[in-house]
This record gives sequence, C-alpha cells and structure tokens, in this order.
Amino acid sequence: MRILLLLLLFTAAVDFAMRATETARTSETRSDAARLFNGKNLEGWSTYLEGRGKNHDPEKVFQVHDGVVHIYKDAEQGAKMPFGYMATEKEFADYHLRLEYRWGTKRFAPRAQDKRDSGLLYHAVGPDKVWPCSVELQIQEGDTGDIFTVNTRVTSTLDPKRLAPDEPKQWAGSYFLEPADGGVERSQGGDWISRIVKSGTYEVDGWNTVEATVRGDSAIHIVNGKINNRCWNILQPDAHDPGRFIPLKAGHIVLQAEGAEVLYRNIEITPLK
Repeated sequence: MRILLLLLLFTAAVDFAMRATETARTSETRSDAARLFNGKNLEGWSTYLEGRGKNHDPEKVFQVHDGVVHIYKDAEQGAKMPFGYMATEKEFADYHLRLEYRWGTKRFAPRAQDKRDSGLLYHAVGPDKVWPCSVELQIQEGDTGDIFTVNTRVTSTLDPKRLAPDEPKQWAGSYFLEPADGGVERSQGGDWISRIVKSGTYEVDGWNTVEATVRGDSAIHIVNGKINNRCWNILQPDAHDPGRFIPLKAGHIVLQAEGAEVLYRNIEITPLK
C-alpha cells in the first residue's frame, strides 16, 4: 500500500513538472511573438483583388474595426464580389504563426451556395494573382487544416486506401495519415492545385484558433490545439527550367477573401530558433 502511494506521489510530481515545463515554454513562445496585425489598420499588409489590382479596394472588402480584420463586412448577401487577399509586405521563413478566425453569416457569388471559404497561404511567392504560388492551410467549413498545393509540390504521409491521382482537378484529394497509423510517404502536386485532406475536424462555432509551424520547406497544421496535417519538401517551379521544381523555404503570408464573410484577429508570429 505504501509503495503504491509513493508511486502515485511520484507520478503526480513528474506530471506537475512536465506541465510546468510546458507552461514555461508556452509563456516563452508568447513573449517572443510579434503581432502581424496591429488591430488598428493594415499597416504591414498589402491587398490584392481580382480585376482591381494591388492596394485598390473600391468595395472595401478589407475593413478593420474593434481589433479585427472583417472581410466583406458591408457587402450584400448573394452579391457578386471579387476574390482576393491581404498579404504581408515582408517575406517570412522559420516561424510559428497563430491566428483566430470566425465566420460571418453572408456568402457571395459565385460561391453564394457553397461552404464558407477562406484560407491561409504561406510561402507565397511570385506575381500577385488569384492565387499566388504557395501552400494553403485551408480555412473552410468542415475542411480547416486541409493542404492545397497552389502550383507547388509537397511530400506527406497519406492513407494508401484513399489516394487521389497525382494530376489536376482531383478535388476529392488524398488523405493525410500519420505513419504510426499506416500512412505512406508520397509527393503530390505540380503546376496545378492539389489537395491533401486533414486527418481530423476540430472546428467549433464562434472563434477558432489556427496555427502553422513552418520551418524551412516543412509545415505542420494545427486547429484548436490539435495537429491535423503535415507536409515537407515543399517545392516550387523553377522559372528558368520548365518542368523542374526547386525548394521553397520562405514567402509572404496571405489571408484569402474567397466569397464568404469572415473575421480575423490576434495574428501573431514567433520566430523559430
């Protein structure tokens, strides 16, 4: 009985120490974090809208109020609205990104009848267009955490029973699966858009937290504290040698306006050492 009690006390002490260490790490990470969005205006960001161009937003698609970026705030439900994005003026590499998002109620043509959709693009490079060369952490009802390769290639571990052909317009996608659960390594994507479906759905009503840990040419997607996708060996087309792909390790951070009212806040970045 005494031995059992000692074991229980030892286990509790170890658990407490581990939690304290983790808390210290979390506090350290937060103290290193820098705000990408100041809550007052879009300083440090540019905007791009299809058919309008860079930093020309006549419909006021991107508005800031009460510490949030509110996309399509004043647009009328069902109206045809341009797609586009807000992008950091700087490029970033080796970081942990954290943000919070919440859906509004309105949807707009040509996606007025579709799922509410937005997205976080990282390692975005090249000319402004819808959409720039990048990797997307999908932010969409029921699909947050999916990987979309936007004219890029990535490697991940996928469910061998749920592989999509590695060719354009395979929107059903392959399915991410951790190696311990039987996932097999595979490279996917190209000069088109391909999809890797996340391993779990962790969205809630109201505000959600999305994180991306991006180190070099690898990334981890985290939704409300739970990992649901990974990729590495991120590649982009070589502009000087068509058909060849080269490593992509840095780029702009982009938030999409894609036909749904959405709010973003607390956009923070922490450099990785």
